[in-house]
Amino acid sequence: MIFICWLAYTAAYVGRLNFSASIVTVISDLGVTKAEAGLVSSFFFFAYGAGQLINGVLSKYYNPKIMIFLSLSVSAVLNLLMPLSGDISVMKFIWLGNGIAQSILWSTLIKTLSDFVSEKKLPKAILAMSTTVAVGTFFAYGLSAICVKFGNWQSVFYFASAVLVISAIIWLALYGKEKPISKIEKTDGEKIKTKGAILLALILAAISGIANGFIKDGINTWVPSVLYEEFNVSQSFSIMLTLLLPLVSTMGAAIAKKVHEKIASHAAMNMIFFAISALLCGGILLSLKIQSIVAVMACFIGVACGMAMINNVITSMFALDNRAVLNAGFAAGLLNTFCYIGSTVTSYSLGAVSQAKGWNAVFVIMLTVCAVAAVIGLAGVAAEKKAAKHK
Repeated sequence: MIFICWLAYTAAYVGRLNFSASIVTVISDLGVTKAEAGLVSSFFFFAYGAGQLINGVLSKYYNPKIMIFLSLSVSAVLNLLMPLSGDISVMKFIWLGNGIAQSILWSTLIKTLSDFVSEKKLPKAILAMSTTVAVGTFFAYGLSAICVKFGNWQSVFYFASAVLVISAIIWLALYGKEKPISKIEKTDGEKIKTKGAILLALILAAISGIANGFIKDGINTWVPSVLYEEFNVSQSFSIMLTLLLPLVSTMGAAIAKKVHEKIASHAAMNMIFFAISALLCGGILLSLKIQSIVAVMACFIGVACGMAMINNVITSMFALDNRAVLNAGFAAGLLNTFCYIGSTVTSYSLGAVSQAKGWNAVFVIMLTVCAVAAVIGLAGVAAEKKAAKHK
């Protein structure tokens, strides 16, 4: 069950980030602005984020076997339509549909893991699901780099469609081979007390999720453009360099797991990771000033790793750690919705800012967002301590 949930969401990332991975070439080939191209991603993020909220509520009523299969299959069809349209205004609405289709996945998969995975194996499930972002991103950007180098950007959507179809078939074939575990129950009194204690933590995690989505997808979308424009590397090479981000971010999942063994507080982990990311955004500004591609890549990798760890904390650890109190599917869907609020804003806004003010202004914004999010994490730690005193 852990494997097929991992496979489904990794495949989904290949079929959603392929546009962002190819954005430099799309802008050049179609003759559109960065803001116009960024709007395509924003349409996806908007639909995905809104859908997460709805599907988080409805996930407990779904038949996961059918819903996950349909989600992956519809996404595969829409990926096929992207290169066939060849018009940026049409592509926006195709990618909007892709966002709606894929919004079923996360909350339903987390709910499935909550139902099937024992307490003993839960840390393995969290670790596995936390690698989906990095592995999916790596394959999306890897395929894009190869397609741009040896063919054209359209091919990456055909490959992504094939990956989605294969994963849908595997899901359909293997789902149901294991039986659900018995539910974890608490008394009503314990539930009320615990829910009251984590409500503020949930709100602060949601706000941190906005910052996480803003930085994470801002980095994923615009790093190739930064390298292409600021360091004069080729389009395919800029995409290949961007592959280093998810490659190292995979390690972030293991790091977050180790940190969580020492620090139980989700807010404290977010505070630490956001503070480090703020410093690294400062490093990006300095690296652009001295024109060091090695230094800027090191900082990009660091920020990407930090955002991967925070995303893991918010959308996986929080939901599954509190599954005895909260519906895991609802919590995962709700928090992922807030992450994608940030993602929706970042693709268009940062593209427009870079067009008008240059890349320095973009990374000043990112630094500020990380710093504010670190302060919110600190407030969360203080709230947790206060709640603990009143137990």
